[in-house]
Amino acid sequence: MRGERSLARAANALKRLWGPGGVTNPWPAWLAYDPGLVPPLAMMRKEGIDVMEEWFRWAEEWSMLLRVYGRITTRSDVLEIGCGRGRIAFRLRQMLSEGTYVGFDIQREAIAFLQARFQPAFPRFQFHLADVRNTFYNPAGALATTDYRVPSENASRDIVFAASVLTHMLPENTAHYFHEAVRVLRPGGRFVFSAFLLDHYRAGRPRPLGFAQHDFDFDHAHGGHGRDFAISFPNDPERMTAYSLGMLQRFAAEAGLELHDAPVPGLWSGAFDAPVGAQDLIVLHMPGGPARA
Repeated sequence: MRGERSLARAANALKRLWGPGGVTNPWPAWLAYDPGLVPPLAMMRKEGIDVMEEWFRWAEEWSMLLRVYGRITTRSDVLEIGCGRGRIAFRLRQMLSEGTYVGFDIQREAIAFLQARFQPAFPRFQFHLADVRNTFYNPAGALATTDYRVPSENASRDIVFAASVLTHMLPENTAHYFHEAVRVLRPGGRFVFSAFLLDHYRAGRPRPLGFAQHDFDFDHAHGGHGRDFAISFPNDPERMTAYSLGMLQRFAAEAGLELHDAPVPGLWSGAFDAPVGAQDLIVLHMPGGPARA
């Protein structure tokens, strides 16, 4: 009986802490070096995260991908397309001791959180709202993506990256961000992004973990692009998208970018025995000398 009462008190305390009306950030200090920068679980769930482990796992994965394939250093000037609620910025905050970071996202609540919590603690990190339309994340956005200018000056960035962002974009919007990457990158800079490559997709092939669901059945052509572009949800095109490598290479060439190496295979497709990250990774670079970093 005493044990049941203790359990009930603990449950009620958690409800008060994490439930409606609870503190803005409930995580205890032992969770992370800067627990105030970790969004509450309710906010994480809006990014499709149901367990905190996934939030940190994604941050660690991309921190390593950027070090190995993006050649990020402590002095790099970085731009993130679609920064969400700061998962990757959280991991980079200690890496970029001399460099700078600019992130933007279309989700107003996420940017408000980052501007209130992250930016004052780490002034080298700046976050911007991009109120652009997306059929899944921001259908009432004020701007077309193709009209949006990313918040960085010309030739001011060493690295531009997009972690699972082009996986929610139509081809014309992806092509636009390729051109914007060229505008803001320095000679030798890199554009690193993840994608679901149709080259690796086969309908019916078993896929591991959370990828074994219909969200990743890229069986619907869209927009007259033939086999170069496919979606999973015909009524919500930007909910989940996949590209052929050929289409991405054409976008790169038109913008003035070059494929740095063969794509790094991801786990999602079930096509590889030795995948590296969750999604396929593509690294493009600007012609010219090495990046400043």
